[in-house]
Amino acid sequence: MFRVLNSIIFVGFFAGAFATAANAEAVLGDRVNSAFNAIDNPAQTDTIAEAATAADQPHTLSTDDLARELNNPNSVLSSLTLKNVTTFYGGDLPDADGQVGNYFQFQPVFPFPLTADGTRNFYVRPAFTLFTHQPTFDASRGRFGSEFSLGDVGFDVAVGQSFDSGLIAVAGIQGTLPVFSELSGDQLRLGPEAVLAYINKAGVLAVFPQHQWTVAGNGADYSSTTLEIIATKFLGNGWSAGTDSKIAYDWEADQWTIPINATIKKVVRLGNTPVQLSAAFDYYVERNDSFGPDFGLTFSVTPTVPNFIYNALKN
Repeated sequence: MFRVLNSIIFVGFFAGAFATAANAEAVLGDRVNSAFNAIDNPAQTDTIAEAATAADQPHTLSTDDLARELNNPNSVLSSLTLKNVTTFYGGDLPDADGQVGNYFQFQPVFPFPLTADGTRNFYVRPAFTLFTHQPTFDASRGRFGSEFSLGDVGFDVAVGQSFDSGLIAVAGIQGTLPVFSELSGDQLRLGPEAVLAYINKAGVLAVFPQHQWTVAGNGADYSSTTLEIIATKFLGNGWSAGTDSKIAYDWEADQWTIPINATIKKVVRLGNTPVQLSAAFDYYVERNDSFGPDFGLTFSVTPTVPNFIYNALKN
Protein backbone atom coordinates (compact mmCIF):
# COMPACT_ATOMS: atom_id res chain seq x y z
CA MET A 1 0.00 0.00 0.00
CA PHE A 2 2.85 2.38 0.85
CA ARG A 3 4.37 1.85 -2.62
CA VAL A 4 1.04 2.50 -4.35
CA LEU A 5 0.61 5.71 -2.32
CA ASN A 6 4.11 6.79 -3.37
CA SER A 7 3.13 6.32 -7.02
CA ILE A 8 -0.06 8.35 -6.55
CA ILE A 9 1.85 11.15 -4.81
CA PHE A 10 4.47 11.17 -7.60
CA VAL A 11 1.82 11.46 -10.31
CA GLY A 12 -0.04 14.08 -8.28
CA PHE A 13 3.12 16.15 -8.03
CA PHE A 14 3.55 16.21 -11.82
CA ALA A 15 -0.15 16.88 -12.35
CA GLY A 16 0.26 19.90 -10.11
CA ALA A 17 3.29 20.95 -12.14
CA PHE A 18 1.20 20.79 -15.31
CA ALA A 19 -1.48 22.97 -13.74
CA THR A 20 1.10 25.51 -12.58
CA ALA A 21 2.70 25.67 -16.03
CA ALA A 22 -0.71 26.10 -17.64
CA ASN A 23 -1.62 28.99 -15.36
CA ALA A 24 1.73 30.67 -15.97
CA GLU A 25 1.37 30.48 -19.75
CA ALA A 26 -2.21 31.76 -19.61
CA VAL A 27 -1.06 34.82 -17.67
CA LEU A 28 1.97 35.54 -19.89
CA GLY A 29 0.14 35.69 -23.22
CA ASP A 30 -3.11 35.36 -25.11
CA ARG A 31 -4.02 31.81 -25.96
CA VAL A 32 -5.52 31.43 -29.42
CA ASN A 33 -5.93 27.69 -29.91
CA SER A 34 -5.74 26.41 -26.34
CA ALA A 35 -4.83 27.39 -22.82
CA PHE A 36 -1.24 26.39 -23.57
CA ASN A 37 -0.34 27.17 -27.18
CA ALA A 38 -0.80 30.33 -29.20
CA ILE A 39 2.16 29.90 -31.55
CA ASP A 40 2.28 27.40 -34.41
CA ASN A 41 5.55 25.60 -33.61
CA PRO A 42 6.64 23.89 -36.87
CA ALA A 43 8.37 21.11 -34.92
CA GLN A 44 5.17 19.69 -33.43
CA THR A 45 1.42 19.33 -33.85
CA ASP A 46 -0.16 22.30 -32.07
CA THR A 47 -3.03 23.64 -34.17
CA ILE A 48 -6.55 22.29 -34.65
CA ALA A 49 -5.96 21.69 -38.37
CA GLU A 50 -2.68 19.84 -37.76
CA ALA A 51 -4.23 17.65 -35.07
CA ALA A 52 -7.15 16.73 -37.32
CA THR A 53 -4.80 15.80 -40.16
CA ALA A 54 -2.58 13.67 -37.89
CA ALA A 55 -5.60 11.84 -36.45
CA ASP A 56 -7.50 11.22 -39.68
CA GLN A 57 -5.04 11.46 -42.58
CA PRO A 58 -1.47 10.78 -41.39
CA HIS A 59 -0.53 9.67 -44.92
CA THR A 60 -0.80 13.30 -46.11
CA LEU A 61 2.03 14.46 -43.82
CA SER A 62 5.56 14.85 -45.19
CA THR A 63 8.18 12.29 -44.21
CA ASP A 64 10.01 14.94 -42.17
CA ASP A 65 6.83 15.85 -40.27
CA LEU A 66 6.18 12.15 -39.67
CA ALA A 67 9.74 11.63 -38.41
CA ARG A 68 9.30 14.46 -35.89
CA GLU A 69 5.90 13.24 -34.73
CA LEU A 70 7.00 9.62 -34.37
CA ASN A 71 9.89 10.75 -32.16
CA ASN A 72 7.69 13.08 -30.10
CA PRO A 73 6.80 11.57 -26.68
CA ASN A 74 3.49 13.46 -26.76
CA SER A 75 2.54 12.74 -30.37
CA VAL A 76 -1.06 12.75 -31.50
CA LEU A 77 -0.22 10.14 -34.17
CA SER A 78 -1.59 6.62 -33.84
CA SER A 79 0.88 3.84 -34.54
CA LEU A 80 1.47 0.11 -34.35
CA THR A 81 5.03 -0.83 -33.41
CA LEU A 82 6.33 -4.31 -34.20
CA LYS A 83 9.75 -4.89 -32.67
CA ASN A 84 12.25 -7.75 -32.72
CA VAL A 85 15.01 -7.74 -30.09
CA THR A 86 18.00 -10.12 -30.18
CA THR A 87 20.34 -10.16 -27.17
CA PHE A 88 23.76 -11.82 -26.96
CA TYR A 89 24.73 -12.82 -23.42
CA GLY A 90 27.87 -13.60 -21.47
CA GLY A 91 28.98 -14.24 -17.91
CA ASP A 92 30.66 -16.55 -15.43
CA LEU A 93 28.02 -19.29 -15.44
CA PRO A 94 28.89 -22.43 -17.43
CA ASP A 95 28.28 -21.86 -21.16
CA ALA A 96 27.00 -18.32 -20.49
CA ASP A 97 29.14 -16.91 -23.28
CA GLY A 98 27.40 -17.32 -26.60
CA GLN A 99 23.86 -17.62 -25.23
CA VAL A 100 21.37 -15.75 -27.41
CA GLY A 101 17.86 -14.57 -26.59
CA ASN A 102 15.16 -13.21 -28.88
CA TYR A 103 11.73 -11.72 -28.37
CA PHE A 104 9.03 -10.10 -30.48
CA GLN A 105 6.93 -7.23 -29.14
CA PHE A 106 3.76 -5.50 -30.37
CA GLN A 107 2.71 -2.10 -29.01
CA PRO A 108 -0.36 -0.24 -30.31
CA VAL A 109 -0.58 3.48 -29.50
CA PHE A 110 -3.91 5.30 -29.90
CA PRO A 111 -3.75 8.72 -28.18
CA PHE A 112 -6.89 10.37 -26.82
CA PRO A 113 -6.50 14.13 -27.47
CA LEU A 114 -7.72 16.22 -24.54
CA THR A 115 -7.48 19.49 -26.49
CA ALA A 116 -8.53 20.18 -30.07
CA ASP A 117 -5.01 21.29 -31.06
CA GLY A 118 -3.42 17.98 -29.99
CA THR A 119 -1.09 19.52 -27.40
CA ARG A 120 -2.53 17.57 -24.46
CA ASN A 121 -3.08 13.83 -24.84
CA PHE A 122 -4.12 10.84 -22.76
CA TYR A 123 -2.43 7.49 -23.42
CA VAL A 124 -3.09 3.86 -22.51
CA ARG A 125 -0.25 1.89 -24.11
CA PRO A 126 -0.03 -1.92 -23.71
CA ALA A 127 2.97 -3.95 -24.89
CA PHE A 128 2.60 -7.65 -25.74
CA THR A 129 5.71 -9.84 -25.79
CA LEU A 130 6.52 -13.28 -27.21
CA PHE A 131 9.89 -14.82 -26.33
CA THR A 132 10.90 -17.00 -29.25
CA HIS A 133 14.17 -18.07 -27.62
CA GLN A 134 15.17 -17.13 -24.08
CA PRO A 135 18.11 -18.85 -22.32
CA THR A 136 17.44 -19.93 -18.73
CA PHE A 137 19.92 -21.50 -16.34
CA ASP A 138 18.98 -24.73 -14.55
CA ALA A 139 21.04 -24.64 -11.34
CA SER A 140 20.24 -28.26 -10.48
CA ARG A 141 21.68 -29.48 -13.80
CA GLY A 142 24.33 -26.79 -14.13
CA ARG A 143 23.47 -25.88 -17.71
CA PHE A 144 21.33 -23.62 -19.85
CA GLY A 145 18.05 -24.43 -21.49
CA SER A 146 15.77 -22.38 -23.73
CA GLU A 147 12.18 -21.23 -23.38
CA PHE A 148 9.55 -20.31 -25.96
CA SER A 149 6.87 -18.42 -24.05
CA LEU A 150 4.62 -15.42 -23.75
CA GLY A 151 6.02 -12.61 -21.65
CA ASP A 152 4.20 -10.47 -19.12
CA VAL A 153 2.15 -7.57 -20.49
CA GLY A 154 3.63 -4.14 -19.91
CA PHE A 155 1.50 -1.00 -19.98
CA ASP A 156 1.42 2.64 -19.07
CA VAL A 157 -1.32 5.21 -18.49
CA ALA A 158 -0.13 8.79 -18.93
CA VAL A 159 -1.01 12.38 -19.81
CA GLY A 160 1.30 14.53 -21.93
CA GLN A 161 1.44 18.28 -22.49
CA SER A 162 3.33 20.17 -25.21
CA PHE A 163 4.23 23.86 -24.87
CA ASP A 164 4.96 26.63 -27.38
CA SER A 165 8.66 26.58 -26.50
CA GLY A 166 9.05 22.94 -27.58
CA LEU A 167 9.06 21.72 -23.98
CA ILE A 168 7.11 18.50 -23.43
CA ALA A 169 6.09 16.99 -20.09
CA VAL A 170 4.48 13.58 -19.56
CA ALA A 171 3.51 11.88 -16.30
CA GLY A 172 1.70 8.67 -15.49
CA ILE A 173 1.75 5.18 -14.05
CA GLN A 174 3.30 2.13 -15.66
CA GLY A 175 2.94 -1.50 -14.75
CA THR A 176 3.36 -5.17 -15.56
CA LEU A 177 0.50 -7.67 -15.72
CA PRO A 178 1.51 -11.33 -15.17
CA VAL A 179 0.47 -13.93 -17.74
CA PHE A 180 1.71 -16.85 -15.56
CA SER A 181 3.72 -18.39 -18.37
CA GLU A 182 7.12 -20.10 -18.10
CA LEU A 183 8.85 -16.71 -18.25
CA SER A 184 6.31 -14.72 -16.26
CA GLY A 185 7.36 -12.87 -13.14
CA ASP A 186 4.00 -13.95 -11.61
CA GLN A 187 3.64 -10.48 -10.10
CA LEU A 188 1.57 -7.35 -10.56
CA ARG A 189 4.02 -4.45 -10.64
CA LEU A 190 3.23 -0.75 -10.63
CA GLY A 191 5.13 2.49 -10.39
CA PRO A 192 5.46 6.09 -11.60
CA GLU A 193 6.87 7.40 -14.85
CA ALA A 194 7.65 10.85 -16.20
CA VAL A 195 9.14 12.36 -19.35
CA LEU A 196 10.75 15.76 -19.77
CA ALA A 197 11.64 16.52 -23.39
CA TYR A 198 12.51 19.32 -25.76
CA ILE A 199 11.77 19.21 -29.49
CA ASN A 200 12.59 21.55 -32.35
CA LYS A 201 13.18 21.19 -36.10
CA ALA A 202 16.72 19.94 -35.44
CA GLY A 203 15.95 17.10 -33.04
CA VAL A 204 14.66 15.80 -29.71
CA LEU A 205 16.25 15.58 -26.26
CA ALA A 206 14.42 13.63 -23.55
CA VAL A 207 14.86 11.95 -20.18
CA PHE A 208 12.40 9.25 -19.11
CA PRO A 209 12.69 8.11 -15.47
CA GLN A 210 10.48 5.21 -14.39
CA HIS A 211 10.20 2.77 -11.51
CA GLN A 212 8.26 -0.38 -10.68
CA TRP A 213 7.64 -2.25 -7.42
CA THR A 214 5.95 -5.54 -6.63
CA VAL A 215 2.32 -4.84 -5.66
CA ALA A 216 0.99 -8.39 -5.55
CA GLY A 217 2.00 -11.90 -6.52
CA ASN A 218 4.56 -14.58 -5.80
CA GLY A 219 8.33 -14.70 -5.78
CA ALA A 220 11.06 -12.39 -4.58
CA ASP A 221 10.40 -8.67 -4.16
CA TYR A 222 10.94 -6.59 -7.27
CA SER A 223 12.17 -2.99 -7.28
CA SER A 224 13.77 -1.56 -10.40
CA THR A 225 14.46 1.95 -11.68
CA THR A 226 15.08 2.77 -15.33
CA LEU A 227 16.36 6.04 -16.78
CA GLU A 228 15.91 6.30 -20.54
CA ILE A 229 18.04 9.00 -22.19
CA ILE A 230 17.08 10.03 -25.73
CA ALA A 231 18.93 12.30 -28.15
CA THR A 232 17.70 12.28 -31.74
CA LYS A 233 18.86 14.36 -34.71
CA PHE A 234 16.52 14.90 -37.67
CA LEU A 235 18.53 14.47 -40.87
CA GLY A 236 15.91 15.27 -43.50
CA ASN A 237 14.03 13.11 -46.02
CA GLY A 238 12.50 11.12 -43.15
CA TRP A 239 15.86 10.10 -41.66
CA SER A 240 16.78 10.46 -37.98
CA ALA A 241 19.65 9.14 -35.88
CA GLY A 242 20.75 9.27 -32.28
CA THR A 243 20.83 7.36 -29.01
CA ASP A 244 18.15 5.78 -26.83
CA SER A 245 19.96 4.28 -23.84
CA LYS A 246 17.96 2.57 -21.09
CA ILE A 247 19.98 2.55 -17.86
CA ALA A 248 18.52 0.24 -15.20
CA TYR A 249 19.20 -0.34 -11.52
CA ASP A 250 17.90 -3.39 -9.64
CA TRP A 251 17.48 -2.29 -6.00
CA GLU A 252 17.02 -5.84 -4.71
CA ALA A 253 20.20 -7.19 -6.35
CA ASP A 254 22.18 -3.91 -6.15
CA GLN A 255 22.93 -4.31 -9.85
CA TRP A 256 23.37 -1.75 -12.64
CA THR A 257 22.70 -2.51 -16.31
CA ILE A 258 24.14 0.22 -18.54
CA PRO A 259 24.03 0.11 -22.36
CA ILE A 260 25.46 2.48 -24.94
CA ASN A 261 22.92 2.76 -27.74
CA ALA A 262 22.99 3.91 -31.35
CA THR A 263 19.75 4.12 -33.35
CA ILE A 264 18.90 5.07 -36.92
CA LYS A 265 15.38 5.51 -38.32
CA LYS A 266 13.78 6.17 -41.69
CA VAL A 267 10.18 7.03 -42.60
CA VAL A 268 9.00 5.45 -45.86
CA ARG A 269 5.64 5.01 -47.54
CA LEU A 270 4.11 1.64 -48.29
CA GLY A 271 1.22 2.64 -50.52
CA ASN A 272 -0.72 5.23 -48.51
CA THR A 273 0.69 4.02 -45.19
CA PRO A 274 3.64 5.88 -43.67
CA VAL A 275 6.01 3.48 -41.91
CA GLN A 276 9.02 4.19 -39.72
CA LEU A 277 11.82 1.60 -39.99
CA SER A 278 14.34 1.49 -37.16
CA ALA A 279 17.56 -0.34 -36.36
CA ALA A 280 19.43 -0.08 -33.04
CA PHE A 281 22.60 -1.47 -31.49
CA ASP A 282 23.24 -1.71 -27.73
CA TYR A 283 26.63 -2.39 -26.16
CA TYR A 284 26.51 -3.08 -22.41
CA VAL A 285 29.31 -1.51 -20.39
CA GLU A 286 27.84 -2.73 -17.08
CA ARG A 287 25.79 -5.87 -16.40
CA ASN A 288 25.50 -8.85 -14.06
CA ASP A 289 28.85 -10.69 -13.97
CA SER A 290 27.22 -14.11 -13.64
CA PHE A 291 24.89 -13.75 -16.59
CA GLY A 292 23.89 -10.64 -18.47
CA PRO A 293 23.69 -8.98 -21.89
CA ASP A 294 26.86 -8.19 -23.84
CA PHE A 295 25.19 -6.53 -26.81
CA GLY A 296 21.84 -6.42 -28.57
CA LEU A 297 20.21 -5.71 -31.93
CA THR A 298 16.74 -4.23 -32.30
CA PHE A 299 14.72 -3.89 -35.50
CA SER A 300 11.29 -2.31 -35.54
CA VAL A 301 8.56 -1.41 -38.00
CA THR A 302 6.05 1.29 -37.03
CA PRO A 303 3.16 1.95 -39.42
CA THR A 304 0.98 4.98 -38.69
CA VAL A 305 -2.77 4.53 -38.89
CA PRO A 306 -5.87 6.72 -38.50
CA ASN A 307 -7.01 6.97 -34.89
CA PHE A 308 -10.16 4.95 -35.45
CA ILE A 309 -10.64 4.23 -31.74
CA TYR A 310 -10.73 7.91 -30.75
CA ASN A 311 -12.83 8.80 -33.81
CA ALA A 312 -15.38 6.09 -32.99
CA LEU A 313 -15.69 7.26 -29.36
CA LYS A 314 -15.84 10.91 -30.42
CA ASN A 315 -18.71 10.22 -32.81
